[in-house]
Amino acid sequence: MGTLVGNTPNEAHINPSPIGEYVADAFCNMAKIVTTKTGSRIQVLQYQIMPDHFHGILYVRDPLPEGWQLARMIAAWKGDCSREYWRLSSPSLSGAPDVRPEKPPIFEPNFNDKILFHEGQLQGWYDYLHDNPRRLWLKVHYPDRLRKIYDFKAGKQEHRYTAVGNTFNITYPERVQVRCHRNLSDSEMQSEVAHYLGLARSGAVLVSPFISPAEKAVYDACYNEKLRMIRIVNRGLDGKFIYPSGRDLKGCSDGFLLILAPYSDFSPETAATRISRSQCLDMNAYAADLSTSIVLTHDAHNKTTRA
Repeated sequence: MGTLVGNTPNEAHINPSPIGEYVADAFCNMAKIVTTKTGSRIQVLQYQIMPDHFHGILYVRDPLPEGWQLARMIAAWKGDCSREYWRLSSPSLSGAPDVRPEKPPIFEPNFNDKILFHEGQLQGWYDYLHDNPRRLWLKVHYPDRLRKIYDFKAGKQEHRYTAVGNTFNITYPERVQVRCHRNLSDSEMQSEVAHYLGLARSGAVLVSPFISPAEKAVYDACYNEKLRMIRIVNRGLDGKFIYPSGRDLKGCSDGFLLILAPYSDFSPETAATRISRSQCLDMNAYAADLSTSIVLTHDAHNKTTRA
């Protein structure tokens, strides 16, 4: 439905083809038609054309009448796009009335929808749609760094992960788990960051889900210096178009980050809207299994302990 252009990731954008332009226009018209026919206001907030798929955000402002489910609306739009695709791609049949060419639909069956319930989700999806061309540019120009590896075995117990990024990180002899208490003072947090930053600068690979504020600060500090890290994530990476997001993707493409997903798509762990304490412990256990060194943490009395 379009062509990726741009000489750098920040310049990346999609030049839509004629069918790509039609798909976008038909998506907007679909919302207008439903609003006109039902009186229920449907707005297109944003869309993004990609070469082989399409993202759109719909705002259903009023309850829809019976028989006007989202699936019906999407099916009508997809059918309309397929008919235009056939018109644009089929050769002229003048003089050959008996020829009936195959007419494959432009879209695969079904669709992937997500309802937004929580504050901040909408802005996150705005950013995600806007970032899609840049992400594609990185995947095209750094295919080895952004190739997903399924059933990637790693650690002492050889757990299986979906992996994206620099898999050589798992081969370094010193891999240190980052685990910091949640309730640290500013000075304690700075001490933890300095401690792990020093290890990373010395060649250690830091391993963690980077959940607590101090762990996130360690991640930020190491990320800024492009130091090697392995990050455990609580999302599945099995889907065809599902990749690490934001800075994680950039870190993988730059070659210093490895993302490991121990959970499958649509599992209870990836379906949870908030990370539970038990899941935090589970993810830290994965990090411990991948590490080769002890963990240094602070207890509630500001004493350094070994775990």
